[in-house]
Amino acid sequence: MKTRRIGRRHVLLIYQRLMDRLWAATLLLGGLLAAVAWWNGLLLSAAVQAPYDTVLIGAALLVLLFAVLAFLGRGMAYVQARSDHIRVATPFLRLKISYRRVRIVHPADFHQLFPPDKASWAQRQFLEPFYGKTALVVELNSLPMSPAALRLFLPAQMLDPKVTGMVFLVKDWMKLSTEIDSLMAAWRQAQNRPSAPSRPAAPGLLGTLKKR
Repeated sequence: MKTRRIGRRHVLLIYQRLMDRLWAATLLLGGLLAAVAWWNGLLLSAAVQAPYDTVLIGAALLVLLFAVLAFLGRGMAYVQARSDHIRVATPFLRLKISYRRVRIVHPADFHQLFPPDKASWAQRQFLEPFYGKTALVVELNSLPMSPAALRLFLPAQMLDPKVTGMVFLVKDWMKLSTEIDSLMAAWRQAQNRPSAPSRPAAPGLLGTLKKR
């Protein structure tokens, strides 16, 4: 059976929850700013109102735009096994993890990776839906970017707190694990395959070359 050259896209549940919270909060904030701008228009004179309205309406539009982007981005973050790497994609980051970096891939209980009793109240509220679920851990020889840079674009719970590696919480971790194992094995086999031996020259041609 021929190995597929690409796996399916698995939505990153942690990132999706982060975007869910962001778009809801920013939509509310943008609505409040727009309401304040409208209220000022009723209470203040036109001369006093103008500079306030410019700032408030501009801020409201920016916040509402961010809310729309966060809403659209909630389903755009995914992990995918490719022919020679693992792709991690978000609206703000495209990350390629070469199979050369991968040490081992294994499942882990999410609540053991990030124990609830060691989390703050806000962290527990954020992670509550994921306690009891299984995540896929990809241990690496090294990260493709520095941890500090990765934390600018990814939730902290996507980095393993104990070893160098990444944590992928998806709906079907077994499917993702199978795809990574299959494609990584095919890639490693291709890397170790010896090159085809050169074809010897035909005797007649070799004799002609020697005479020249």
